[in-house]
Amino acid sequence: MRVAIVAAEIGPYAKAGGLADVIAALPPALIHRGAEACVIAPAYAALTEQIATRVVADGLTLTMGAAVESYRVLAAESAAGVPLYLIDHPGFFGRGGIYGEAGEEYPDNARRFIFFGRAAAHAAADLVHPDVLHAHDWHAAAATIAIRADAGLRERFAHVRSAFTIHNLAYQGVCDAADYPMLGIDASWNTVGCLEFWGRVNLMKGAVVLADAVSTVSPTYAYESAHDPEVGFGLGGVLTAKGDRFIGILNGADYEEWDPAHDRLIPKPYSPRNRANKKHCLDVLRDDLRLPHPAKSKPVPMAGMVTRMTPQKGLDILAEALDAIIALDLQLVMLSSGDPALEKIFQAAERRYPERIRILLGFDNAVAHRIQAGSDLFLMPSRFEPCGLTQMYALKYGTAPVVRATGGLRDTVSEFNSRTRTGNGFVFTDYSAAALIEAVARAVTVFHKPSQWQVVMRNCFKSDFSWDRAAAEYLEWFERIGPAAE
Repeated sequence: MRVAIVAAEIGPYAKAGGLADVIAALPPALIHRGAEACVIAPAYAALTEQIATRVVADGLTLTMGAAVESYRVLAAESAAGVPLYLIDHPGFFGRGGIYGEAGEEYPDNARRFIFFGRAAAHAAADLVHPDVLHAHDWHAAAATIAIRADAGLRERFAHVRSAFTIHNLAYQGVCDAADYPMLGIDASWNTVGCLEFWGRVNLMKGAVVLADAVSTVSPTYAYESAHDPEVGFGLGGVLTAKGDRFIGILNGADYEEWDPAHDRLIPKPYSPRNRANKKHCLDVLRDDLRLPHPAKSKPVPMAGMVTRMTPQKGLDILAEALDAIIALDLQLVMLSSGDPALEKIFQAAERRYPERIRILLGFDNAVAHRIQAGSDLFLMPSRFEPCGLTQMYALKYGTAPVVRATGGLRDTVSEFNSRTRTGNGFVFTDYSAAALIEAVARAVTVFHKPSQWQVVMRNCFKSDFSWDRAAAEYLEWFERIGPAAE
């Protein structure tokens, strides 16, 4: 089976979030399972500076409304050996960021990614000849739309299966009605049954309607998206209408990068059978953060966070709960950036608790690894979480997650039960500061019972969310979709 994956990010070269991690890990896992997989992505300057490329198609043009855009296609290979086809348009993709810079989105993102999706569809037709075109999120939605609605492409993709995966329904690619001509399709598709959305154009909606099948990144998020208006963001009915052609497939974790047994970014490696060095990683983390070391007779748990600074990630209820959580006698390190108002709140908390809290603004991959390895607890109090990867990483590092029961967090973390000795973390349901405080209190209580804490760590280490499992589910799903002509 030949699979063309269309996405706006690919790690480690062009990364803004978890999508990049998925696009880095899924294709090699599909190849390992016997598929022929490639990735079609924008030729960002940051990407082409890191890998060797060659031109495979030049002098190409695409009419977008009143404008004609010129571009070419480059070929390359990822470090994992995955073939890459890169849509090269320096005006759109030769910039400093992926979606924007300095906290501001590029004002022409609709034009950039409508162009990308359409150009990717042409590249797939001309260079890949796939059995499956698998597009991810709204930035690639125009590819899914084009292969079914563009009269010049429809016949060429008549026997190609179209799969569309949603990573986050909060971002749907809603643009002005005046942008519709850039799609290059007949006006008959701009209806409430397809692309029209409250007088505007919704690219994700169009992709959901026109795809042969749609998935999202965890079973619970799929259910929530269709049944909870706060999670579905206006597309619940459209997703429900797909019936059994809308499913959830849980993302995997990249254990090639995230495994304490061979992680070169942490002070010393450790494993489930040899955990002693995890304490060393904690000691080094405290030294790096200039946080005091507690007395051996009175250990203090370290809670870590690696997250975007947004209310979606639960930072609003964490801010409300913070004084009570610190009163439970723990330390907290947060690697994060985003909402300036939230940044100020947590920086002020660091000044209030200089021996308890460290806020590290920005993102540093090495620091993220050291936080996972050195922490005892990992906090993810998300309002909603399509899948979440950092809780999977935490489990691999023997770091117990404290999570809200939503989306992929519910699918990967279960409450520790000291009687049955089951569960790999601590879970709360209500989206409130009080519920978060209670969950952290339960975790701290168990932490101070060493025999129970060892069982929690054992259960964390045993959790397995490999990409091989996810790839098998994707391939089974592709087979189930059946040829498009049917």
